[in-house]
Amino acid sequence: MAKSRTIKESFLIQAPPSKVFNHLTSPAKLKRWFLESAKLSPRKGGNYQFVWQGGYNHVGKVTDYAKDSKLGLSWPAFWKGKEVGTTKVTFRLKPKENGTLLQLTHAGYKRAGDSWVELYAMTYSGWAYYCMNLKSVIETGKDLRRQDDVF
Repeated sequence: MAKSRTIKESFLIQAPPSKVFNHLTSPAKLKRWFLESAKLSPRKGGNYQFVWQGGYNHVGKVTDYAKDSKLGLSWPAFWKGKEVGTTKVTFRLKPKENGTLLQLTHAGYKRAGDSWVELYAMTYSGWAYYCMNLKSVIETGKDLRRQDDVF
């Protein structure tokens, strides 16, 4: 049995990879579908800071960066206000059917401990929620978040 769990999700977005990538890396675009505020230095080794509705925030590093095709971020794992480890999220973009296949991989969730099981479940549903919102914002311009949606 593997020592960690990995989230893998794919979304087909009707837009070119450059547009999807811009929504993943531009602070102004990140605010339209994902965050309350963002700072991101778009290069490998760059820093980022994300703040969500409700005030939850974290900082990390850009671990992979290939314009219009790949973005990797170190992703701190918090449980009850304490950092319990670090995971890694990677977005891969591939042209497909006049659009872009967005492949999200979020790895590093330990199998031991209730906190890791709950973090994995909450993050899995969170990525589905936000990536569907990304798809909606890009394809229709409509942000599906409600003001009281807090993760």
